[in-house]
Amino acid sequence: MVAVLRATRKLLDRYADDPAKVTGTWESRVVAVVLRHGSRADAEALLPLFVDDPGAREGLLPVLARHGDRTLAARLLEAGTESGRLIEGVPAELLHTVGYLGYEPAERMLWEHVEGTYEEDPCDEVSYGEVSYGEAMSACLGLLHLPCQGLRTGIAAALERHRGSPFFPEFLPALATKTGDPAWLGKLLEWGAGGASTDCNGGLILGIALHGGAARAEFTRLLWDPRWEAHGGGTGADRWAYAGTRVLGVGLPELYAALRARLRMRPGSPEAARHALAVFTALLRLRVARPWLGVRLAAEPQDTCEALYDLLFEWSSPDEDDSLTGLALRALTADDPLLASLYDVARRLDTEARHELDPV
Repeated sequence: MVAVLRATRKLLDRYADDPAKVTGTWESRVVAVVLRHGSRADAEALLPLFVDDPGAREGLLPVLARHGDRTLAARLLEAGTESGRLIEGVPAELLHTVGYLGYEPAERMLWEHVEGTYEEDPCDEVSYGEVSYGEAMSACLGLLHLPCQGLRTGIAAALERHRGSPFFPEFLPALATKTGDPAWLGKLLEWGAGGASTDCNGGLILGIALHGGAARAEFTRLLWDPRWEAHGGGTGADRWAYAGTRVLGVGLPELYAALRARLRMRPGSPEAARHALAVFTALLRLRVARPWLGVRLAAEPQDTCEALYDLLFEWSSPDEDDSLTGLALRALTADDPLLASLYDVARRLDTEARHELDPV
């Protein structure tokens, strides 16, 4: 029998002995450890804790997804749904988890959570019709991990119905590859560069990346295109742009080389230079933070934080700061808040690099 991690035991004990001390920050820190080092035993141990109070323990779902299996998915579905709908208080992320675990009997139910009745702006964090934004997003992300053979026609029809609209079920375009029609790559690119609101393009960005190698060049171009606002933290576009780089294997060293080339090419365009730096900084921040993405095709990055720090922030000679911060200092004004953000992410990357060197 595999023992649970000490971090899992701490989580179980604190919830049992003094749940008031389980702050969001503390729980997320412990969950990050269990995500990285846990096993099926940890998921099994934490499942009853989640089921006991799903609304207060949504933060455990990534562990259940990462280390669970289809049997666990069935138990989650039984505990969290009734008559094909989430029980009140159960977090929408359960739909994503069940799909991520490959539980095919949930496929039709997940699709019904995508095909709700949408009002004017389905990107808003509100309920509309019978399906909330969070439910629709989580259901789409879950369906990414299921075959969807019987849903091809329905997905294609839904995509056509919304194509070109500024507002739409935001993560519906992530399912475009489920139609089996490669022409959707071009349609998604046109949609995102034209009519789609940048408040609602996370699913378009992810959907393009999920087309694989055929999308690699176009995806890299959209990162630098201001129309896509791929650095947008408020809209979540940065998160899904980062997920896309991992799906396609577009590493930060490659993007850094492209950034340096763009800054050399356009010294007279401060807006373009700032946008390029903002995109790269956003992607670097996410690389350091290592958020749970819940997309199996988004492979773990291969570069170490130590190697990244050396590449991005060390000077090649003592005579000139040709690092990322040096480039930024030459491209931005001294009071630009992007500089402070870049210094902050450099400190965080240095801290992570030091942790990598700690003995096990």
